[in-house]
Amino acid sequence: MAETASHKLHERAEGLSQNLPPLLVKAERLAATVMLGVHGRKRAGPGENFWAFRHYSFGDSTQRIDWHKSSKSDSVFIREKEWEAANTLWLWVNLGLRMNYKSHLASTTKKEQAQILALALASLATRAHERIGVLGSLTRAGTGQLAVRQMADHMRRTNDDPLPQPTALQRRSAAVLISDFLDEPEDVKRALAPLAASGVRGHLIQITDPAEETLPFNGRVEFLGLDVPDRYLTPKTQNLRARYIEAFAAQRANLRQIASRLGWSFTVHHTDQPLSPTLQALHHRISDR
Repeated sequence: MAETASHKLHERAEGLSQNLPPLLVKAERLAATVMLGVHGRKRAGPGENFWAFRHYSFGDSTQRIDWHKSSKSDSVFIREKEWEAANTLWLWVNLGLRMNYKSHLASTTKKEQAQILALALASLATRAHERIGVLGSLTRAGTGQLAVRQMADHMRRTNDDPLPQPTALQRRSAAVLISDFLDEPEDVKRALAPLAASGVRGHLIQITDPAEETLPFNGRVEFLGLDVPDRYLTPKTQNLRARYIEAFAAQRANLRQIASRLGWSFTVHHTDQPLSPTLQALHHRISDR
């Protein structure tokens, strides 16, 4: 049974490959790896109350169509319940120049790993009939494959801001921010505060190239800034390693502390490691909300 389900999911991902951008194809395949073992749950209580009508989107089940409302219009409407309106997943990925970094220890850039992770998470959310949206985008949160495609298109661009602009979202929604977070801790705290204050449950994913963590270089090395015109030349890089590792660990500890004080989760993903364990852990955290 499990092998049959897995085969069908693989075929579905393969079938999408003719029409979707390459990164989205990779994301769909990644999402398929965690679909087994993911079971839908009924959500009881006041959240089952009627909330509003919305237009039918590609990927919505026809069983959710309100035929009475649709018969009075030229459009097809979905009857949305309260929990569906509240449970929107907002995603933000740092697409700045420094995310293009890839050392000899990794096979892909930080940006590509972040994009695939975000799109795979979006794909899982839409399969659970949740809305998805991009923080900072002018496009409203949506459902179905159309919303995932719009997100993929948005993530092709480069943003100039290493952190999302301070934003307040609808209460009880969730936000996932994916970046290397090599920013001043105070800047990170300032960007996250409005989200946390509005009751949003947040998750920080720090994407790290293994070389950024260990500084595995020796001898004369010139370091060039990717997002700022900066350069640093050192004759013996190995002499800096201990202090560098200590400073990097302190930066991560500050990020972990900021997330903890906000009641958010904090996860580290290394670009030389497979994405599926990170996606699965994150998916379970969000589902448990």
